[in-house]
Amino acid sequence: MDIFHRHREAQEPELADAMLELALQTPEYRPEALIWKGIDALPNDPKLAFIYLSNVAHALPDRADVHALLGRSMLAQGRPDLATRYLSAVWQKLPNDPSLRMILWQARSQSANPAELRRMILAHLPDITAPNELNFVLKILAAHTDAPGTVGVVRYLPEEKEIQGWAVDLRNVHAPAALVLEANASTLSVVANVAHPLLTAAGLPATHGGIRIKVPNPTLAVTVRFATGLPLLGSPVSAMPTFAPPPPLPDVGKHQPVDVLIPVYDGLEETLECINSAIAARKLNRTPHRLVVVDDATPVPALRKALKVLASKGKITLVQQPVNLGFIRTMNRAMALSPRQDVVWLNADTRVHGNWLDRLRDTAYGSDDIASATPFTNNGELMSFPTSRVSSPMPTAEEQAELDRLANDIASPAVELETGCGFCLYIKRAALDAVGYLDEVHLSRGYGEETDWCLRARRLGWRHMGATHVFVAHKGGVSFKEEKMLRVAYNNAILRKRFPTAEADYEAFCKRDPLQPARNALQGARLGKLLKWFKSEVTLAGASIPLYLQHESSDDLPLTFSYHQGDAGIVVTLEAATYPLKTSIDYTLPRDNETLLHTLALLIDNGADRILRSKREHIPEELQQLFTALRLDVSDEAAASIDSADCMTHLLDQRAIIADDLSRPDLLHKWLDLARKLSKNSGTHFPCIEGDTPAARSLRTTGKVRDMVILNGLDHAQCAALSGYEKLVSLNPGWTADAHYQRMAALYDLPLHMLDHDSFTEANPHASAHLDTSRKEASSLTEL
Repeated sequence: MDIFHRHREAQEPELADAMLELALQTPEYRPEALIWKGIDALPNDPKLAFIYLSNVAHALPDRADVHALLGRSMLAQGRPDLATRYLSAVWQKLPNDPSLRMILWQARSQSANPAELRRMILAHLPDITAPNELNFVLKILAAHTDAPGTVGVVRYLPEEKEIQGWAVDLRNVHAPAALVLEANASTLSVVANVAHPLLTAAGLPATHGGIRIKVPNPTLAVTVRFATGLPLLGSPVSAMPTFAPPPPLPDVGKHQPVDVLIPVYDGLEETLECINSAIAARKLNRTPHRLVVVDDATPVPALRKALKVLASKGKITLVQQPVNLGFIRTMNRAMALSPRQDVVWLNADTRVHGNWLDRLRDTAYGSDDIASATPFTNNGELMSFPTSRVSSPMPTAEEQAELDRLANDIASPAVELETGCGFCLYIKRAALDAVGYLDEVHLSRGYGEETDWCLRARRLGWRHMGATHVFVAHKGGVSFKEEKMLRVAYNNAILRKRFPTAEADYEAFCKRDPLQPARNALQGARLGKLLKWFKSEVTLAGASIPLYLQHESSDDLPLTFSYHQGDAGIVVTLEAATYPLKTSIDYTLPRDNETLLHTLALLIDNGADRILRSKREHIPEELQQLFTALRLDVSDEAAASIDSADCMTHLLDQRAIIADDLSRPDLLHKWLDLARKLSKNSGTHFPCIEGDTPAARSLRTTGKVRDMVILNGLDHAQCAALSGYEKLVSLNPGWTADAHYQRMAALYDLPLHMLDHDSFTEANPHASAHLDTSRKEASSLTEL
């Protein structure tokens, strides 16, 4: 690469290109060479640049500059929406890189509507420390003439006993902004008239804009607003000392009562439903406990009033905070209320049933070294059901109670987790005393705080358990709000530095998935519900419904069998599109032959009359024996039609994706033969292939096949479009009966063409083997 750079600086493009091509064939230099190929292609062919850079991003996921260049290639193609989606996903892991942040703001400014863009800027503004980034977003705000022109940020620094920040009037940046302070029933007028280095570096006047307000005595709430009444971001400010945990006390343990802590801010109906579910379950639990509801300065008057009514009736213990402290500071103070007692974090959008607390407590005290216990839920990271790490809609109250009852009846053993989840987390006081409280100094406003605490506990030898015999429903958010995305990203960056191996440990846990047997047992217990649902589907259809057999699951079909080779045999998965929680039950053959046979018999009794498969779908012998024993008819599904371009286009005239299943040796050999005949004169239109199989790797060694990389946050069709791929191609004359091509066409949303391999074989057999792209008859491309 040094030689390449010397030729580049000497303006010797041909020699530089030759060195770059050589570097592409050397593994240690290939990523850097691809970056330079992408940079060179970006001005004239951003789609080709996307191909090069996506390969680098896949190989070097921590290179923020590469992700930023990918964002530029998307913007150059006029796709700011996809650039925003992709860069937002990357930004979650790399939140502090200035080049990435800037290109993300450019994408957002082109894709979001003005109101949404302003909301996002205000959510990010308190954490912007780069002058060019601040300059960029302030210009956007200044252009919004229909919105307030004043903006500012304040925060309290406890070490200095001072409120600091900045404030500007974007309509008149040369005049100091007038402010009003309110604290302890007093009002004071001030002016933002001190210098602020960030504003100066961002190109604003160096004489004013900064705020420094001494607060010598602890003050619960200091409101800072503009003279117009608009509050600054971060106001009201709590000017209180950093939380000091109470000292550990003797006589803690299982014989003490428990504090169930419910932090409350917004959501009138869901909060009251949560509290009422806990009140209703109180008499079903032997564990003495109180419900401590912490009102974190809710802006909802009706909620504040309802909480006071519940407290006056003695149903809850109410703690009201005069200013919003955020989750971390709220929970620290709540956990310190009873220094001898275990605590349970319970989100205000959860629902509990039965003796939920007794069962959580039993799990937590299953061993002295257990720190926490987390129940099953529909929305709770590792403990999510029916699919781990996948959020599902909240079941009805009746379904919640049924799931909790079934989980209790099955009583699957507890499973050790990497970390607990804060939607419902039982924490033993002994562990809290040993590990300490939540980090409210470095972690921003919440999100990730339980992960930090759990990982600190693991370092000290404590364990975290999944209570698989408890189900607590959790509504949660369908999607992140912008502020939550911001906090998650910053806090995760801190956690990566503190616990370098935690992410790899977490992924290894997910790969092992020790919770799968417990999920499967709970799914199996729902078989009655599945049969009732299936019978109703048959009634609606007015006829019997087949069982669809395929390699992959599908949300578009009512009932499917998919299968794969597992460690202990063929794993067959029965999936049904039951709502709101999908049914998914695994059977390992031959171990679970009798169980699966019983399930199939029940489905047949309720209206399943045949197995429908695509013609080339291979049925494992173990599964075929079961179908035969039940006399189930196996029918071939007709191949769906595939649209294709109504033209005869040469392979090298357009970028194409190889659609063939290269696990078939005959097709692999055809493509290897064809790849060797493609010359350097093929330019930028080499075919591509996705995946990291041995067959794909052997094709790539020819240097004539590109990698198709599916980037996080984008789907197959979007990545194909951004790469300039316009069709799928096959060398398989028997494509019409193969479901593999149906899936490929649907996945990439591209027309499918078949190539005549023999015509390529006969084209110029010499070593150079250049395919003459001017001879259309040489391609013999057949429209599908």
